[in-house]
Amino acid sequence: MNDSNDLAWDSKLKVYTEIFDYFEEDYQNYGYDPTPYVVLEELVKLNLIKKEDVVVDYGCGKGRIGFFLNNQIGCRVIGVDHSERLLNVASKNLERYGDNGEITFVHSKAEEYVPDEANIFYFFNPFSTKIFRQVLKRIEESKERNPREILIFFYYSTIEYITYLPTERRLELIKSVHFSEEVILDRVPAKLDVFRLK
Repeated sequence: MNDSNDLAWDSKLKVYTEIFDYFEEDYQNYGYDPTPYVVLEELVKLNLIKKEDVVVDYGCGKGRIGFFLNNQIGCRVIGVDHSERLLNVASKNLERYGDNGEITFVHSKAEEYVPDEANIFYFFNPFSTKIFRQVLKRIEESKERNPREILIFFYYSTIEYITYLPTERRLELIKSVHFSEEVILDRVPAKLDVFRLK
């Protein structure tokens, strides 16, 4: 990636999250690809995540989302990943960042972990839409146990999610932010979508 903005934020947060990692990628679980900080800056500007919120970052990898949101908003963040190896990196990042008790990392399959206190869920194309549908079902079940407004954030550029999300009737699109190739330093444009779980 080597974007100067990404390196600057990693340095400020005392973490190392910028290196891609596809070592454990398979047909259902995708590799580690950190959300660009420029996207996270725009996410914070939406003012949809508050300090009292509990955010779950599925496919958290090295923990970038957790460190940035906790630093900028002060909210609690739970990072979930199936890769012990990446979570070891995230834990070392947490030591450097400073463990304030507001960031935790959980080794679990996404479809097996939905905390009932969480009300914000973040996805950056971490796994197939097949797995996502299972996760969404679990989130719905959690909402039935503990009624609350739930927002789901998607940052993606893959055709799989671009074609699937508009067909998902359980989700109501409330906001979209588009990013050009130049802004995110990628070969294709992408966008951040915010949905409300109906």
